[in-house]
Amino acid sequence: MKKNLLMMAAVMFGILIAFASCDSKKSKKSSGDDDEDETEQVEKTSKKDVALKKVASLEDIEALADCDLDDLDISELGLDDFDFNNINLDDLTEDQANTLLDLIVLVGSNELPMETGEGITMESIDKDRESVTFVMEMAPEALQGITMEQFNQVLNMPEMKERMMQEFIKGLEGNNDFNKFAQVILVAKKDMVIKFVDKESGDSANLTLTADELLRIQNQ
Repeated sequence: MKKNLLMMAAVMFGILIAFASCDSKKSKKSSGDDDEDETEQVEKTSKKDVALKKVASLEDIEALADCDLDDLDISELGLDDFDFNNINLDDLTEDQANTLLDLIVLVGSNELPMETGEGITMESIDKDRESVTFVMEMAPEALQGITMEQFNQVLNMPEMKERMMQEFIKGLEGNNDFNKFAQVILVAKKDMVIKFVDKESGDSANLTLTADELLRIQNQ
């Protein structure tokens, strides 16, 4: 059972890495549109007060702090439009990090649910005062005969969580995207929670990565 759980954890973490990645293999816009985006990232529209197409600097994030996110037109904004490579995360304030996370949750939610194969679906991403939560729905083939009660027991075993963390860190070698995403969560002073939900029973189990654990992952 432990082997199956570690395999499941590896799959989950792989999904999160893919979700957090800002380097999309698909382009939503033509090259001509891309050139226009570089010169004008925010424009007035008739549908919403502001149309947002890219987040590429601290100035972009700071400008969002003065906006009601409900007033933003994000129809052309995807997760790949968050340019973490050009955002100096070391200078990110807690307020800016929370604003950025709010927008990531809003944009990410528009791209969900996301079927990832292996009987797993990412249903939602949520943010509250304490954490950022990824909700993963597990079909019977994904659970491989393991009940959520058993899974939850294992997630609360320090030695098993340590082994899962080691697998996570090993799988993150060379992946700067997740490290940057983790840094935003850290600056926002949030935990990261992965909530596993049994599609058939509705039972759930949570894996919580605290700020200290995220820092450890980020520093690998």
